[in-house]
Amino acid sequence: MHEESHYEIDRILEEMRTDYWRNLEVVAEDAEETWSEYLIVRIGDKPYGLPATGCREVLKLPHLVRVPRLPVHLRGVFNLRGEIIAVTDLRPLLGHQVEEVVSGARLVVVESSEVRTALLVDAVEGLSRVDDERVEPLAEGAAQGVRDLVRGKLIEDDKVLVLIDLQRLLVRPDMVVDQKKQD
Repeated sequence: MHEESHYEIDRILEEMRTDYWRNLEVVAEDAEETWSEYLIVRIGDKPYGLPATGCREVLKLPHLVRVPRLPVHLRGVFNLRGEIIAVTDLRPLLGHQVEEVVSGARLVVVESSEVRTALLVDAVEGLSRVDDERVEPLAEGAAQGVRDLVRGKLIEDDKVLVLIDLQRLLVRPDMVVDQKKQD
């Protein structure tokens, strides 16, 4: 009987090894699936996705201090816990008309490439996982400036979600306020 239990243990151990290696293969296959998480925001009636990895916080709209001679997309600045943050209106950058700030608007503080700004959006709708393989390029008819800011689009149930590329947005020369004195 002692030898029977020994053989039983060997068989069980072999099954456990086989299961272990099979599970590792399954994990490796799952790792190949690529997805990204996006913060879904609304600008006007259109949804946009901001990479969640670059989003730091969402704020109610504070009092903004207007700064003269800034480009139209820079709405002003505000104090965030001792740090002066510029507020960027995505509307003109994405080809929309500049409008008055809507009631309930939010700021999404984003950071990438050592640049931090707050993006003005009409609403924040939540987080969503996006399968990277399903992201399509924007149509050729889209304005070049808009295409430069966008990673791509996701079409699902006849709805289009445009995915913004924060790194490309924040390295644009017009995103940095030139602090040189004007003559």
